[in-house]
Amino acid sequence: MAGFIACFVTVGVGLIIIVVGNYFFKPREQRVEVDNPLSPTLRWMNTAGSILLAANEGSFRRMAGMIYPGGENIPERVERIRNMLRDYWEIETHDQAMEEMQSLLDTGMRAAYGAEMQRLEIRYAGFSEEQLIQVARERNPKANEDSFLPKMLMAYRKYGEDALLGWDMGRAAFIIQCCYFVGYVSMEEVLEIGVEAGKKAQTVFQNWEEMMESYLLGGQYWQRDDKNNPKSMTAERWKLYIKLWKGETASRETPYLSIPFDLPLSKEIVTDKYGYMV
Repeated sequence: MAGFIACFVTVGVGLIIIVVGNYFFKPREQRVEVDNPLSPTLRWMNTAGSILLAANEGSFRRMAGMIYPGGENIPERVERIRNMLRDYWEIETHDQAMEEMQSLLDTGMRAAYGAEMQRLEIRYAGFSEEQLIQVARERNPKANEDSFLPKMLMAYRKYGEDALLGWDMGRAAFIIQCCYFVGYVSMEEVLEIGVEAGKKAQTVFQNWEEMMESYLLGGQYWQRDDKNNPKSMTAERWKLYIKLWKGETASRETPYLSIPFDLPLSKEIVTDKYGYMV
């Protein structure tokens, strides 16, 4: 009997090790969201805002990583999001929320970026990427192709001001959900903004990689820092992005493999008030 029990325990431990191993070491291609309760459009919006969502340690199974049954009844959580919207976006009402989101859709940070790049293009007309790096090294001897000047201007030459479209649309997709969480907008308005943002992104980018790199470029433009500075926000966000691709964040999932970038987006409400499919 003792031998049987020992054998049973050994087999049980072995099975546990296999399950744990499959969870933590399974290939990236298998680290996708399983049985996500959100609608496809809301899942797409969460993926568009994935870097912000992950930076706030949110779950891809919830709107904006945070909206779950009963969550809106936790005063501290609601107040934290309300303060963020006020301090960073000057949003405290429904009208302000919709105005700010429409501004992201229409112009966003890409308008200022485009104007600045036009001036730099005149100043550095005909400069190759290597020559732009040399200019950047006048201030930073360690400058490379990921430094502010060459990175911004080369991106502008490829996409125009739409080089920052992923930054503006990713933020719109995430922040409109935050506005919903604190009661400033309706689900209809979440989908109105989210679908328009998504369709704009889908007309410019081919895949999640292009959109996310645009998002990261926007963050770099905002911070005006260099990716090769390990203490910069740009470097930290790139590390987070790579972890998302590898499935090495808390969720152990790779959102970019879970929902197609070219997903047909819909404004139809097919969920309950928490964004869960009904």
